[in-house]
Amino acid sequence: MHPVIDKSRTGQHIFYWNVDNPVGLNAINMMDDVLFVQWCFYKMSKWIHLSVDSRSHYSKTGVNGLCTGREGDPLINAITVLQQDQDLMVDGRVSPPSSSTSYSYHGEKHRFLIFYLNAALRVLHPQQYPRLDLMPEFIWRIKDKATSPFI
Repeated sequence: MHPVIDKSRTGQHIFYWNVDNPVGLNAINMMDDVLFVQWCFYKMSKWIHLSVDSRSHYSKTGVNGLCTGREGDPLINAITVLQQDQDLMVDGRVSPPSSSTSYSYHGEKHRFLIFYLNAALRVLHPQQYPRLDLMPEFIWRIKDKATSPFI
């Protein structure tokens, strides 16, 4: 995972956290990327504005840095549920956007799931975002990456 400073469609500079490689179904599933995505789903499982069914799927992901890359994996199930809930293309993956992609808080079908994960963190912890390390229950195994932009 790494920080990105990008421009929105309106030309504003936007900070967001990105994965280095795809996470999920048939993906590379590097530990730091998987930990970050799992943690985002863990945080979203606490969000009262989601359906009970979605929160239930999100809460089953665990935060251990492991993803099999195969159907039936709890993280892939959570990714698929979020993609369906947001009416996005369902591929069971969180992929890094290309450098030509504009950040969108709320995307269209072609937008990347990583934008939704960042938006959820921003809404859940507006006083701390983008400082992941200041959020409750931060995953310290990614401390170096999460704090490097702010040192």
